[in-house]
Order: sequence, then C-alpha cells, then structure tokens
Amino acid sequence: MESLSSEEIQSRIKSLQSYIRKEGMDGCLIMQNVDLFYFSGTIQKAYLFIPSEDDPILLVQKDFERAKNESPIKNIVHLERPRLLSQVLKKHRAHRRLGLEFDVLPVNVFNQIQKILPESEFFDISKGIKQIRMIKSPYEIELLRHSAKILDEVFEYAKKVIKPEMTEIDVESILIQFGRKRGHQGITRMRAWNQDMVNASVLSGKSGTVLTHLDVSVIGPGISPAFPQGSSFNKIEKNVPIQIDFSIAYMGYITDGTRTYAIGSLPEKLKNAYQVGLELRNEMERIAKPGLLCSEIYFICSKIVKKRGLEDYFIGTKKDQAPFVGHGIGLEIDELPLLARGFSQPLQPGMVFAFEPKFIFPEIGVVALEDDYVVTEIGVERLTNVEDGIIYI
Repeated sequence: MESLSSEEIQSRIKSLQSYIRKEGMDGCLIMQNVDLFYFSGTIQKAYLFIPSEDDPILLVQKDFERAKNESPIKNIVHLERPRLLSQVLKKHRAHRRLGLEFDVLPVNVFNQIQKILPESEFFDISKGIKQIRMIKSPYEIELLRHSAKILDEVFEYAKKVIKPEMTEIDVESILIQFGRKRGHQGITRMRAWNQDMVNASVLSGKSGTVLTHLDVSVIGPGISPAFPQGSSFNKIEKNVPIQIDFSIAYMGYITDGTRTYAIGSLPEKLKNAYQVGLELRNEMERIAKPGLLCSEIYFICSKIVKKRGLEDYFIGTKKDQAPFVGHGIGLEIDELPLLARGFSQPLQPGMVFAFEPKFIFPEIGVVALEDDYVVTEIGVERLTNVEDGIIYI
C-alpha cells in the first residue's frame, strides 16, 4: 500500500505554517478526515497539531499502529484521552491562538475543544486549508492522471454494457464494479454540509430532469426519499439521452466526468445543444490560462449559450439553474476553484477542475459532457480523453 512521502507532507505543512504566521496564530488543530489525510498521510482517528514554527505532532486515538505505518510525520504519539491535548500544546507554548476547521467542525466537538483548552482563542483555518489544497503538487497531478485514465476506461466500457430494458441501477452497478477492480475507492467525498454524493449516476431520459436538494445541476431521482439522488430502477429507453456521470477516486484523488449515450437517435434540438456544449468546452480550452478570472469563464459561456438561444436549459431548468460551469477536484469533489458567478480568483498553475456544460430539457432528458483539466503555465491540459460526440450504441 503506497504511502505519502515525507517531502510531500513537509511541503504541505510548510505552506500551512506560512499561512498560520501570516494570520497571527500560534498553530492549528486538524481533525477533519480529508484534511488530516492531506497533512499527515493517514485518516486514522487523530488530532494533528501544527505549530507556527516547530515540527507537527500527530496525536492518535485509534488506530495507533496503523497511523505510525501510514504517516511520515516523525512525532506520533498515542493519545489516551482528548483532555491530554492541553498538556501537549502548553508544552510547545502554542495554545493561545489556535486555528480550527470552522467550516466542517461540529459544534459539540468545538465545545469539547473549548473545555479542554479554556485559555485558547480560536480562529478559522479552513480558508487557508482550501487555498493550499487548491494548488496541486506534481505528485497529486500524477494521481489525478491515473484516476482520469480509469475514468476513460469506464466510459469506453459503458458502450458494451448499455442495453435496452436494463435498469439504470443495473448499468451503474456493472460500471462501479469495473472501476473498483481498477483501484477506485468506491466513494466520492464532498466537503459541503449535508451534501452526500453518489459516485455514479446513470440517467435515462426523464430521470435526468428530476431535481433534488443538492447544489448540482443534474442528479437523478435515486431509489428512495432516504437518498434522493442518482440512478433509479427506471429502464434504459431507446431514442432518449442516457447521461452517465461518473467519478473515480484513486488513492483518494477524484476525477469527475460525464458523457451522453443513446440507443437509436435523438431529437435535433438535443443534438444541437450537445454541439453547443462542445463549443463551450473548446472556447474554454482556448481562453483559459493563468491570470484569467474564474468567473469570466462562466460569463463567457453564458453569453454563448444565450446567443444560441439555450439559456433556459443551461446548467439546470429555467427555474433552478446552477450559477457555475465547473468546480475544483482533488481529495474532495467540491474543491476550489469554482468556475462560477462571484468567484473572481484568477486561474493559477496547479489548479485542477472539472468543466461541465450541461443542458436539461424538461420531460425529455439531459445532454452533457464533462472533462477534467489541470492549469499549466500557458493554458490548460485535459486529463480525461473520451470521445467527444454523443456515443451511439
């Protein structure tokens, strides 16, 4: 089982320590699983204490032996009780001004930390963490390349799988098994509150137009109100769009893609909309480079869509449209950057994002494509390599 290198972890921690010092903090405590993995290399139950200057300490509750084997951090200790945290922090004189992950930390956990560290003042470290994680290292980009390769194979294999009268769940199950055998971890992590996420959805015809609570444009009906998203027991039909939205997580790193399939033919207006999706993607590839505002990509795409007369179907239905055309990917599927209205941060080398122009036609279905990109010094490089057109079976 591959572990993160000491050099990779040290580089990440130094970036966070720089942010801590800039914000006038003494250190931070990392507790959320994905952040813990990013900065320590393990997801075992632990507190990662990162002081502003000295070496970090990983205080493990469970499982100590596995954490020692997985993490390259030098100072790993067994923490029998959370209250002993105060002794460690006071010893390092770094307990007065502490950063915590306010965006994901449950209130009861925060209250417990306050009781353990009554002399501490707490600040939000989550903005710094998300900015650091937004820029991928060469190591991370290689993992994302491998993840994208598996995703490409899934979309290619789907051509052999999809048949009339199969259910959406039938197709999804076969494709998930295919991905799992190639290293897919089986779940897609999402940071946002109450935003559980399926890692695959197969949506035939009207299934693609069903709305739900998630902050996404297309998600499907699911199989019950207990989990109202994703594939259903609806059957695959002929002459309707079949959208497959799939994410692969390899060694934790998520790629996200979508392709449109059809058995038979599709109405001309759907085929035309798909061509506009390709036009948007090609224009994004042409203009995207370091320095371009992420929000500008969204506005340019919106102008093209309006010029083509498809604004009522773009990234949702007329009454419920998402104000974005892309999102960051990495260890979580909702990372920065956002190619969205209001996100005015410029593109930077090392950013990785999914670009997803989708058109939803009520009572008919969805035509969509989605590809993943890494920002380079001169533009963007596509990581996914699936055939561009509607895939006819």
